[in-house]
Amino acid sequence: MKVIAILEGDASASSTCNGQGSPGGHMNDPQGGSSSGTTAAPSPSNDGGAIKCPIGKVHGRVRGVDPDAYEPMVVSLGPYHAGRHHLRRMEKEKPFYAHSLCDLTGKGMVDYLEAIRAVRDDARRYYVDGIDDLKNREDRNGNNVADVEGVFPLMLLDDAAFILITVGALDPLVNTGPADETSSRNQWTNAAVVHDMLLLENQFVRNAMQKHANQTAEQSADDHDHQISSGKTVYHLLHLCHMLLEPPTKPANPGDSGGGHGDAASVRRPRRWHRAAQYHRAGVGLKMRSFDGGEDHRLLDLNLDVAYRGGTLEIPVLYVYDYTCSMLRNLTAMEQASDAGNYVTAYCVFLSRLMCTAEDVALLTKKGIVVHHLANDETVAALFADLCKNVVFDDDDGKCNYLRAACVAADERYQSRVRNWMTWLKHKHFSNPWLALAAVAAVLVTICTVVQAVFAVPWKSK
Repeated sequence: MKVIAILEGDASASSTCNGQGSPGGHMNDPQGGSSSGTTAAPSPSNDGGAIKCPIGKVHGRVRGVDPDAYEPMVVSLGPYHAGRHHLRRMEKEKPFYAHSLCDLTGKGMVDYLEAIRAVRDDARRYYVDGIDDLKNREDRNGNNVADVEGVFPLMLLDDAAFILITVGALDPLVNTGPADETSSRNQWTNAAVVHDMLLLENQFVRNAMQKHANQTAEQSADDHDHQISSGKTVYHLLHLCHMLLEPPTKPANPGDSGGGHGDAASVRRPRRWHRAAQYHRAGVGLKMRSFDGGEDHRLLDLNLDVAYRGGTLEIPVLYVYDYTCSMLRNLTAMEQASDAGNYVTAYCVFLSRLMCTAEDVALLTKKGIVVHHLANDETVAALFADLCKNVVFDDDDGKCNYLRAACVAADERYQSRVRNWMTWLKHKHFSNPWLALAAVAAVLVTICTVVQAVFAVPWKSK
């Protein structure tokens, strides 16, 4: 099965986390560079080495910009939000998922707990902010948890069963369609569960899931059409999404001018993105990028493959929903706390400067680049204006900013006075055919007047 293949450690992407996360998972601490390794990282061991893609809380000023972006709506996964009052309904249902897992696979609860205890210590190390929040969780008798360490394996079992059933990993074992637990939910709850499963603080360690997947794989038929075999290690679901979003564009070299624009000194000069309306007035084109076969190849309605060609920024369609910025914030927070790369952060910086006013959103919507389902353009602009507030990122570092070359090239064109003047002339006097004809007529009249004046002057013969 596809999900089991993923949880066993493969993913169809070309990036992996190879660095150490920030101590304590504090997202507002400066982080260094992007990952350059291409080999699969091993599962963590008890040797005290660096944690790959740690799962930590989002702290400080980063969380303060939009606290709700990191809060689950209906379900708590992992220890950080255990026992929250508004999540207790789903928490009480989790034991039924564990029993369903046992019933469908023919395995006993003891078998799964034994498998979980084998990876408990490794799984615990991923939660860099500790598991003390589990004391807020109620046990199966409705009492507050007294032994945090003892309840941790049970939490891993319940959460793993919940995820496996929710993502459909057990569907082949069910004769009458999806498991009853998921099919009985309403549409809002299903959407909220998907949202919660992609929050950084709500991630579940992959190596704990792997034990369940291995047990389940013995009971289910292989689906060879969906096997993923790139050899990349997946640490949790958010990391999987991050890997699959990696753009094909490589980070620019410090001396890359982005297509030959400017000299070396010009390239090294600090650059920045500008608003869409400013680009439009300066003659920098904005175009919806299309892909071969008409496919936009998007995952979660996102595609980061921005390009600059022939004086035009080609941008894949961005579908904006209520949850879009929340997902981008969590992906960015994961990058800030690990060495997973910086391409989502670079993309978010680009968006936050390109569409920070209603005028920009309206222009991009008209060109088909932005498709949103919110109340108005002002709402969309407000969401993206603060998307990267308090996020640590160096635009001018070509090693981590994969859009550096495009930024340099677009800024060169934006700063050109000749092109600005020509664009102003085009917008001012050639914006419609009648104005163009009037301008041409005025030029012809001026030329005729000058010629007439020249020939009207009597020439003295020598």
